[in-house]
Amino acid sequence: MKATELLNFINNNGIEWHYVDNEGEEDVLIFPYIHDIQEFSKMIKSYDFCDGGVQCILKGSYFAIWMKDICDYYGIELSEVFENETNI
Repeated sequence: MKATELLNFINNNGIEWHYVDNEGEEDVLIFPYIHDIQEFSKMIKSYDFCDGGVQCILKGSYFAIWMKDICDYYGIELSEVFENETNI
């Protein structure tokens, strides 16, 4: 996955996101709806995370997914995709 792919996914699908402290580290939580997950999972390719998967929390009709580890894996800086809170 490239930063532009992730940015397009976030913007084109109106994915809500926020910078949040994650055990002392700056991280981003995204909140894709259930119908967005198939597209997201195609971008991260299941074999890239076959050892431990991608942890997420199901919250009714949407998921909460921490992005720092995913972005780090693909060499993406959080700031490349998540510029500021006005992108929501």
